[in-house]
Amino acid sequence: MRRISAIAVHAVVVLAGVLALAGCGVVPAVGPDPRVPAVPVAAVTCPETYEEGYAEAGLVPDGFEAVAVLRCDPYAGWQDAEGTWQGVRLERLEGDLEPVLAALAKPSDPRSLGPCTAIGYLLPELWLEGSDGTFVRLAIPVNGCGAPKDVGLDAALGALDVVAETLTPDALVESAEALAAGCASTAQFLVLAEAEDVGGSPEPDPDGIGGGALVPYELPGWPDPAAVRGARLCDYDDAGFTAVRELAAADAQAIIAAALLAPPARPCAETAARAVTVQLSVAGEDAAVPSGAETVTVELDGCRRLIDPTLRARAATPELLALVTPAG
Repeated sequence: MRRISAIAVHAVVVLAGVLALAGCGVVPAVGPDPRVPAVPVAAVTCPETYEEGYAEAGLVPDGFEAVAVLRCDPYAGWQDAEGTWQGVRLERLEGDLEPVLAALAKPSDPRSLGPCTAIGYLLPELWLEGSDGTFVRLAIPVNGCGAPKDVGLDAALGALDVVAETLTPDALVESAEALAAGCASTAQFLVLAEAEDVGGSPEPDPDGIGGGALVPYELPGWPDPAAVRGARLCDYDDAGFTAVRELAAADAQAIIAAALLAPPARPCAETAARAVTVQLSVAGEDAAVPSGAETVTVELDGCRRLIDPTLRARAATPELLALVTPAG
C-alpha cells in the first residue's frame, strides 16, 4: 500500500543514464560470441525480477519456431480518462519475424580488453513466443563495452504490428480529477527545520577559484488572517487525491488562527495515510488560483503534523484537526 511520504516524487522514464566517463578508447578483442542459447520457459516475466529461477537472456535456440515477439517496458507511461499513469507495458508484436531473427543472430563482441566509457544502458526486455507455447528471453547483440550494436533491430521491430497490449499500472502520476479541481495529485510535504537550512543560488565566481557564497532568499510567510478571503481544501488518502472542498473567509481565517497556535512538531517516524492541503486565497490575489506560498498541509493521522507556510513542521492541535477533517 502506498503511503504519503515526506517528499513525493513522480517517476521518470530513463532510456540511458550517463554515470561517469572513464576512457573513450576501445581495444578490439576477438573470440566467440559470449551469449549462449536461451532456455525456453513456460511464461513471460515482465519485468524480469532476477529472482531464483529467472529466465537468462540468450540466443534463440536451434529448432525454436518463433510466432511472435513480446516487448516489455517496465517504465511505461500512458494516459486515460483518470489521468497519467506510470507502470508496465507488455506488447505482442506479429508479422515478418525474419528480419528480427536475423538481427538477433548477429554476434555480440567479446568483452573489450581496453577502457570503455562508463555509460549505463537500459536494454529492451524482449521475448520470443514459440509455436509450442514456450518463451525465450532474448539477449540483443552488444559491443565489447556492453553498448547495443547497430544491427537493424529497431527497424525490424518497427515493421511488426502491435496486436495486443497489456498495461499494468503502478502509480497515478497526475490525476485528471485533481487537475480539474486545482489540486496536486498527491500531498507533497517539504519540511525545513530552520531558516538557515535554506540556501540559494551561488554568486558568480569571477576568479574561478570556487567558494562562492550562497545568495539567501526569503522564505514564504504567514498571511495576515484578516486578508484571507477563502480557501480550497484538497483531500488525500494513501492512493492520492480524493476530493476538494471550498471554504468561506470566516472558516479559512479560523484555520489560520488555529495553525498559528500550533507548537513545533516533535520527532516522529510515522507515515501519514490521510492528509489535507489548505490553499489560501488572500486579498489581492486571483481567488481561482490560490497562492502556493500561502499553503498549509495537515496530516490527519500518523504524526499529525502541520506543514506551515514557512515550510516548518508543527504539531497539529485538536482544534486545527477538527477544522480541516472532512465530515463523515
